[in-house]
Amino acid sequence: MPLLLFLNERSCTSNASPTEVGEAMDELIRVLREARSWREIALVTQTPLPSSELARGYFYQQWAADNRHRTQRQYIKALRNRAPFTDVLPQDTTAGEIEYEYAGARVEGIGAAHLMESLCVSLPVSTAWHRSWLEVTVRTLVEDTGGELVMAETKESVRHGSRPVDLKPHEQWGRSSGLDAVDSPARLWEERADFFPSLRFLPRVRQDLDALQPPAFVQVRGLLARLEESAARWEPTVAAVPAWQGANVSSEHEQRRRLCLFTDEGGEEHCYDLHGRFTPGAGRLHFRLMPNEGALEIAYIGRKIGS
Repeated sequence: MPLLLFLNERSCTSNASPTEVGEAMDELIRVLREARSWREIALVTQTPLPSSELARGYFYQQWAADNRHRTQRQYIKALRNRAPFTDVLPQDTTAGEIEYEYAGARVEGIGAAHLMESLCVSLPVSTAWHRSWLEVTVRTLVEDTGGELVMAETKESVRHGSRPVDLKPHEQWGRSSGLDAVDSPARLWEERADFFPSLRFLPRVRQDLDALQPPAFVQVRGLLARLEESAARWEPTVAAVPAWQGANVSSEHEQRRRLCLFTDEGGEEHCYDLHGRFTPGAGRLHFRLMPNEGALEIAYIGRKIGS
């Protein structure tokens, strides 16, 4: 499933002007893009975005109607959006059983992010939201020693960001969150678009994944995550190839490239000579660059071709 990002509704109750909101939305979109470079994301809001307030008396629809925000509007529109918060909470969560307070006010988005062990994002209209963690008061209904229901109070930290720099402490967590639980080739294939949105897979790769033994599967899962990070950070107009993020990538020698020909889904034959290595044994993952999409297309996973 995608990484859920809960919008902090308290950050949308300021008296900021439309200009200030526009600048804050630009920064929030940079936050969303950074999180999207980790894995697929979904933005969860208190109300559906078209009817959401971004500041008192200033609504998302008004911001979106300004043609100066066309590119940002298109990016937001392409994201998965879910609302209200309760739609993604566990079904056994009972109203009134738990409540959250931040800076003296009840909060829903921050609380939902804590319940789902996820990330809360804020519209940075104030420096008060320039932080990586939010300390919240959590009140939960519990039974005391006499069997009576009482409210227990604790302090908890919630992952948060309103600027890309705020996300730095959460990057490793965000990239691996949920991926370690993907323990089978079938599930990895089913959820590939969520964890690897910058990677494309030829249909034949499904059989390659199924043939992997458990140690090799774990290695391939990690290699795919590193290739995803590399592709997500790649700007084809700036660099001809990605900066490989921890992945050992090289290309085949000229005389071996004929072994790396595969046919894509459109019936065209391409050379997939770039490859990453994995163990145990001489494991290879072959792919090609797709600059027009800023993506990598994977054609083969297995032992060194021809060995």
